[in-house]
Amino acid sequence: MAKLIGNLQIKTNPGSEGVRAHFEIIFVPYAGRLNTKSATATNHDELVSLLIDLKFSEDDATKWAGRARSQGIVIISSFERSDSLLKEMGLLA
Repeated sequence: MAKLIGNLQIKTNPGSEGVRAHFEIIFVPYAGRLNTKSATATNHDELVSLLIDLKFSEDDATKWAGRARSQGIVIISSFERSDSLLKEMGLLA
């Protein structure tokens, strides 16, 4: 079980024709070329739940989700998690 360090980006997509509004979560590693994917959350509660599943405390998850909703984009730096957790959450291929 390797630990990966990078940034976690949360972007708000307001939606467009045929696409509903959602949050897009992306892991950007500091080093190496990894096949990363984005995960989506359709609403604020789903985003909080996803962040809790990524081992954030409930308070931190609520804080980051609120910032993403109000600011449009949030970057969480020095995000360190195991590769198996990132694969399980759909952020790593």
